[in-house]
Amino acid sequence: MRIGMVLPNLPYPPDIRVDKEAEVLVAAGHEVVLLCRGDGVLPAEERVGPLEVVRHRVHPDTPLRRRADSAIFHATMDSPSWRHAMMSLVTDHGAQALHLHDLPYAPSLVRAARATGVPAVLDLHENYPAAIALWGRRRSSRLLFSPTRAARLERRVIHEVDRVVVVVEEARERLLSLGADPATVHVFGNMEPRGLVPDRPIPLDFSNGLHIVYVGGVAPHRGLDTAVDAMPAVLEREPSAMLTIVGAGESLAGLKERVAGLGIGDNVRFTGFLPLSEAMERIREANVTLVPHHRSPHTDSTIPHKLFQYMALGRPVIVSDCAPLARVVRETGSGLVFRASDPDDLAARLLEMTETERAEAMAAAGRAAVLDKWNLETDASALTGLYDELP
Repeated sequence: MRIGMVLPNLPYPPDIRVDKEAEVLVAAGHEVVLLCRGDGVLPAEERVGPLEVVRHRVHPDTPLRRRADSAIFHATMDSPSWRHAMMSLVTDHGAQALHLHDLPYAPSLVRAARATGVPAVLDLHENYPAAIALWGRRRSSRLLFSPTRAARLERRVIHEVDRVVVVVEEARERLLSLGADPATVHVFGNMEPRGLVPDRPIPLDFSNGLHIVYVGGVAPHRGLDTAVDAMPAVLEREPSAMLTIVGAGESLAGLKERVAGLGIGDNVRFTGFLPLSEAMERIREANVTLVPHHRSPHTDSTIPHKLFQYMALGRPVIVSDCAPLARVVRETGSGLVFRASDPDDLAARLLEMTETERAEAMAAAGRAAVLDKWNLETDASALTGLYDELP
């Protein structure tokens, strides 16, 4: 099947979930053509790895039409420009199904799919209504697309599309509680390929004390304030401990101020955004890795790529007790769980990692879990099976 993926809110590359899905689908014999947001710099069409990429801009030379399309979109959640671009994936690029990433533009997906007679697949990376309640957004965006409006849209479109893809079982259960048909909701997670696992385990080096690494977005819901606040208690027992935060985002400046206020600047390092290969190298250098998310309806129904990256590279993990994080870590034995938003409990779990034999056992368990079950190859059938069963 020739699958038309749609990533309207972002340019491409990069996008780690698109890359994983394309890898799985192409390996199964499908073709993937990706429609994404254009920036006027990258080519309108090109091949990127296994993907044919088509970049779309909304009336770039006609500001009045662009504003009109935006007004229609905010009034109806259907962008005529993006709807026609999706339809052209079918009529001009031969797509036999449309696969939209995330909730916005779902009405455009449904209308485009119905107009062209192809199936519509909605890929929900997270609990979008709960997520936008946490994200820092402009006032106009909060008014025009509120969490309440997003929730109404989600409740409607999960019944209008042919299939829904979610990243974790807790997300599937949430959609079923909203009345989704169990036969239409598929779980394809954020796992990593077995190839990320080194041939030989990378030893944990505790010679310079704890080296704690976090990789990912730097936003309020990520819980990095809890990680910073835990460090003074850790440093009382382990004065050489180091926390490295790899990533960028809206909370970065505030976290740096928090570190300065606590007087722990020598023990907390910010690298900013790093390319994926460099971020993976920082994980390899760690002896403890961290996912300290605050608990919320959003974080209770999604799971980050980083957890499986940590496990694949054989690093013991400490996660907050968000439902999916705690479930995976406890099932695999790959680390420890702390009470979300509780720096004292996090500090206690971090200090447990100084028991090196225990940390090494958890690291080995995480690596083994990725090789055995928690990997992209094992999970692939959930996505390929979805397309196999479509008419």
